[in-house]
Amino acid sequence: MKISLWAGDITEAPAEVICTSTNPRLSLMMGTGGSVRERGGWEILRECEAIVALSLQDSLPAGSAHITRAGSLPYKAIIHCVASDASHRSSEAIVERCVRSALAKAEAIACRTLAMPAFATGHAHLKFDRVLEAMLKVLRGADSSLQEVLIVVNDEEQAAEARQLLRS
Repeated sequence: MKISLWAGDITEAPAEVICTSTNPRLSLMMGTGGSVRERGGWEILRECEAIVALSLQDSLPAGSAHITRAGSLPYKAIIHCVASDASHRSSEAIVERCVRSALAKAEAIACRTLAMPAFATGHAHLKFDRVLEAMLKVLRGADSSLQEVLIVVNDEEQAAEARQLLRS
């Protein structure tokens, strides 16, 4: 599996499926979730609300991943990764679970290319370098049928830091 870096908005990433980094309510109000809702339409949020309601819990477990349709976005699906607990806390272990969960969901729908953000660096405030290291640990050790995973960052400063980590 090839691991690449892509700088820009997650909703413009060149992949078959994209991921959001979201909270346990799949609220899609800010960050990657907000971008997906804004550009893909409210039906994505409605599907997220249905997933939470069907779980019969107030919130979904940290590290879990959940699939919705992509609304008006040109993707096969959206994978929503719960990157924090109900108190907006996260950890490298949760990020690792998000990556594993996203890979499993992508394989289940026969995806070849997957784009994922640096999980928990927004709402959960994890440090970018620690998150990227955790993601790369899982991706480099994954036994996956995916051809490529793109790690999406939204600015050039993060892209430069990510390139350094990818080389090491």
